[in-house]
Amino acid sequence: MALENVILDKTMKKYGVPEWVKPYVYSYIKNDPVNAVRKGISFVDVKRKRGKISGETVELPNAIKFDLADVAHIVGLFYFGEQKVEEVIGMWSKDRHDYESKAYAEHFESMVGIEDKHLHAIKNMLNGLGKKGVEESPEIDALFEKMRSIEDWRERIIAYDLILKTSYGGTFGNIFYKVFYSVMPEYMRSFGKAFSANGAEVEWGYEEAKRIMREKEIPDERLLGLFREILPLIAVIINSNIEIARRVGIEKEVNLLMDIAIAYPMHIAEECGIDIDADKEASKIISGIKKREKLAKE
Repeated sequence: MALENVILDKTMKKYGVPEWVKPYVYSYIKNDPVNAVRKGISFVDVKRKRGKISGETVELPNAIKFDLADVAHIVGLFYFGEQKVEEVIGMWSKDRHDYESKAYAEHFESMVGIEDKHLHAIKNMLNGLGKKGVEESPEIDALFEKMRSIEDWRERIIAYDLILKTSYGGTFGNIFYKVFYSVMPEYMRSFGKAFSANGAEVEWGYEEAKRIMREKEIPDERLLGLFREILPLIAVIINSNIEIARRVGIEKEVNLLMDIAIAYPMHIAEECGIDIDADKEASKIISGIKKREKLAKE
C-alpha cells in the first residue's frame, strides 16, 4: 500500500470513518496523492493551530481563506434549512394518528424542541458574523416541499431520521463544526453543544429507521423511490454553492463531501438488508446533478 494510503487509513480510523468511504477518498487522491492527502487531512487534523477572522476574511488553520460574506451565506442557508425542518416535523407531530403511529407523532414533537435549540445556536453564530437577515433558497424550499408531501409515518421516519439526518444534517452540521471550530470557538462551542446534546430521542429515531428497513415494513422498491426523490434535492443544495468552493480552491473536497453525503443513507440501508447498490445509485444521482449544471451553463 502506498505511503499516502497508510497515512490516510490511520486518519480515517482515528475519526471513525466507515470502511465504505475509502473508495471515495482513494478516488479523490489518485491524481495528486501526496498533496490531496495533506490538504484533505488539514481541514480536521488542525492540532494546536488556530484560524482567524480579520476584516472581511475567514482563514482556516490550513491557510485556506473564505470571504466572510460566503461563510455567513452558508450559515444563513443552514439556518433557513433548520427552519424548514422545524416547520415540517412540527406539522407531522400534529397530524391525526392512531395508536400504532402515536410514538412517531410524539417523536417528532420532541424533535421540534431539539431543532429549536439548533436554530438558536445557528442564530448566535449569524449574529457573531454580523449577518442581519437570512435569504431564502429555492433549492431548500424544493427539498422540504417534498418532505412535506410524505404522508406515511414510517416513510417520514426514514426521510427525516435516516436520509435528512445522515445526508443533509451531516454535511451542514458535523463537518461545518469540525472545520470552523478553531476559527470561531466562541460561537462553535454553543453550536457543537446544541448538535451533540441530542441524546436518546435522536438515537431512537435512527434505530427505528433501521428497524423499519430490517423488518421490511416498507417495500424495497418504495425505499429506493424515497432515496431517488429526496437525495437529488439534497445534492442540488450542496452543488448550488459549489462556486464558493471553486473560488477558494476546494471544489474537489466539496465534491467528495457531496459524494459521501449522498451515498451515506443508502449504505446504511444496504447494511440493513435492503436490495440496493448504494454506490451505483449515488453515482447516478451525482452524475445527473453535474449534467444539469453543465447544460445550464451552455
